[in-house]
Amino acid sequence: MKGLSPTYLLTELLDVNALENDEFLGHRLASSTGRVFGGQVLAQALMAASKTVSADKRVHSCHNYFIRPGDCEEDIVFKVHRDLDGRNFSNRRVVALQHNKPIFNLIASFQGTSDGYQHQIDMPVDIPPPDNLLNENALAEKHKDVLPKHVYSMLNRYRSVEVRPINEEAHFLRSDKKLSQATWFRAKEALPSNTALHRAILAYATDLTLLSTSGRPHEMLWMDENVATASIDHTVWFHANDIKVDQWLLYLMDTPWTGNGRGLNRGSIFTQSEELVASVAQEGLIRVK
Repeated sequence: MKGLSPTYLLTELLDVNALENDEFLGHRLASSTGRVFGGQVLAQALMAASKTVSADKRVHSCHNYFIRPGDCEEDIVFKVHRDLDGRNFSNRRVVALQHNKPIFNLIASFQGTSDGYQHQIDMPVDIPPPDNLLNENALAEKHKDVLPKHVYSMLNRYRSVEVRPINEEAHFLRSDKKLSQATWFRAKEALPSNTALHRAILAYATDLTLLSTSGRPHEMLWMDENVATASIDHTVWFHANDIKVDQWLLYLMDTPWTGNGRGLNRGSIFTQSEELVASVAQEGLIRVK
């Protein structure tokens, strides 16, 4: 499949094409590293799974393993396995393939609307709203003198999701040792009312900054030359029935542990009206080369 233009739309990137026998083909997108962004293959796999499930069921969880680096110059084929179609739940497995080898696995569960008990944790009260915060492009420009040239160039590429870090603590800027970070984010484009698309884009966005959280206690950045980082596994739980990613969402991230060359990161995602709409957990590679 032809690659998309540098100013791609998420609606284009995630519009996987149906082949035969529950296989789908994902659009390609150029990368400065030559590797496929993990959030992209995750979101495309989730869209492929969603296309095989009835519209009255929404994905409520997806568990993902990154197996091999994806090559952004090669097509990705997504093979969907229909493991369950029950009255209330459907379950799907997706294997993403390049050169007939798996690069990524997804297991997703879909559920129809159901009543039940409700509670949630509170959103912190001291979070500044996104309106007056600088986004990552503006922060890269502000700190261009301290950024490596290849990092500054990468940050100035078009990004389909706008991210505004709290306290200007962007994932590419060194900060004091701490166990947490927070950002606001939203899709730049106006999106259609498509439940599966909004959830896939949310999954895409959860991989943008989460892994960098486990480096903060060590004053380490993912771009440091002596450091190796990569996502290993990544889970998203979707709580709300109606999630809109073209509206601002708050992403609170923390890291409870690192060790054995791995770092564990967690995330909670809130709307501006303080509703908890999703939770995230990720373990990634984080070690000195």
